Amino acid sequence: MSFLQTKILTALKTNKLNPTKLGERKWYDYFISVDELVWARNFVDGYCIDIYSNEYKTEHLATYTLAYDIFKNENVLKVNYEKE
Repeated sequence: MSFLQTKILTALKTNKLNPTKLGERKWYDYFISVDELVWARNFVDGYCIDIYSNEYKTEHLATYTLAYDIFKNENVLKVNYEKE
């Protein structure tokens, strides 16, 4: 698990990163974009979190998907892309 992924998981658990607040914003030393993932009408299936470097949003660092697992009754953070 990378440093960035650990930081996001910790921030989600302590509610320092609220995924329901949609849009683009500065977060610590990063620039993030949070969008809803909607697969069916009026049902939010999760959130897509794109993370960029703070300098002019030129470097895409990672894309994470936050989904809710109904069987385990918990949020699951999936890594879609992460720059090495």
